[in-house]
Amino acid sequence: MPEKIRIIVNEDRCYLCGGCAGVCPALAIRVSSSKWEFFQDKCISCRICINACPVGALSAEPLEGEL
Repeated sequence: MPEKIRIIVNEDRCYLCGGCAGVCPALAIRVSSSKWEFFQDKCISCRICINACPVGALSAEPLEGEL
């Protein structure tokens, strides 16, 4: 089982393109014209969103003690 993570967005880099939300198999990210949202309860820690971001605005931090 992969390490549970929380996805963090760097709002200075993110331009709300929605690429991360488009590749997330768990629908854990929602992007609108004005904001980026992450739903921890849906995230499966696959990190596909991080690799898909064209500007490197996403990163992950481990969730310790939370499963």
